[in-house]
Amino acid sequence: MAFFEVAIVFGVAFAVTFACVPLAKRIARLVGAIDYPGNRRVNTKPIPRCGGIAMYLGFCAAAFTVFVGVRFFDWELQNLYVLADVNYYMLFAGVTLMFLVGLIDDITQLNPAMKFGGQIIASLIVVIAGISVGSARIPITGDYVTFGIWDYPISVLYLLVFVNITNLIDGLDGLASGVVAIVSCALLYLVMMRGFMTMAFVCVGLIAICLAFLCYNFFPASIFMGDSGSMLLGLLVGIVSVAGVARTQSFVIMVVPLAIAGVPVLDTISAIIRRLRGHQSIGQADQEHIHHKLLRSGLSQKRSVALLWICTAALSVVGCVGSSFSGPVRWTIFLVLLVVVFFVIWRFGLFRPVLKHHYDNLGGRGPRLPRDSRYKAQLNAQREARQSGQSDAQGGEPDA
Repeated sequence: MAFFEVAIVFGVAFAVTFACVPLAKRIARLVGAIDYPGNRRVNTKPIPRCGGIAMYLGFCAAAFTVFVGVRFFDWELQNLYVLADVNYYMLFAGVTLMFLVGLIDDITQLNPAMKFGGQIIASLIVVIAGISVGSARIPITGDYVTFGIWDYPISVLYLLVFVNITNLIDGLDGLASGVVAIVSCALLYLVMMRGFMTMAFVCVGLIAICLAFLCYNFFPASIFMGDSGSMLLGLLVGIVSVAGVARTQSFVIMVVPLAIAGVPVLDTISAIIRRLRGHQSIGQADQEHIHHKLLRSGLSQKRSVALLWICTAALSVVGCVGSSFSGPVRWTIFLVLLVVVFFVIWRFGLFRPVLKHHYDNLGGRGPRLPRDSRYKAQLNAQREARQSGQSDAQGGEPDA
């Protein structure tokens, strides 16, 4: 993969995305796809959505550039590993459907069931097109195991994970596009080390459209990517992860892309458990994401985004280094990564709302209060006051 080919693809994707953002703004205003300030929004004025339109057009331009280069200018895609029987037309259809589902949601706000159903159908089309895990190598024996009839559900689930973690992390100006750009850089390294130049061009296109969109989306943002952008980016990252990383390596390496995307993965897991615990829909919005916690801690939007970018970059480096080793060294690296992950969980209190019922007022009755020494005196005083009032009034309610 020559440098000038990479530069051309990057330049075309960047230029088309950058040039199409004003068009996306006009379309968003025309169809009413506007994010108005609200109790969950960090924006203080109406901001148009549908930035995914520019990103989709930019990526299509990058793909078309590669096609023209291979067809007419003798570009060589030297793939040491080639996916057999990939239907690229069907693959493009699946990616387009995912974008359209997000775009419709940007305009009409689909209910979570319809939105998730559209995600499943789009991911299934991608898998049917030939982008599936297929098999993986067992770390201990070195033997390959095929997933058989489970290949489709495993591959669809793997893609859905990336689609939804990207969707959920899109909460601050420039956060999702920056995280995806960093993750794409790490995936670019991984696929190049495995000699998969086709997926390398996909990574280059992803980096370009994310950086171009950041010119408009970084604080203070003049446009949001919306679900059309976040779901498109998530699916493309998932495709690279499946085709360029997971399918060529062992079960251990299958988790590397997830480790690289550790910040949004942790955020997504905690959100799902939190909402299930609260008997809410998984698609129900709240203000307990990592970026909300950082803002409440006093950090500005810029510093919050920068901190999460740094965390993602650190995880990306660890994931890439871990994939380059084998045996005890690899397991040691992943053990260190696990310790870091638990530290992040503890430091940001990701599961505090989820686990609150396990440690608040154990054995007590009535409203739950934190088990903290600062509240004990207040709690005892309240109970004594209620007991005193009940002794003076007959027929009072029993003490809680």
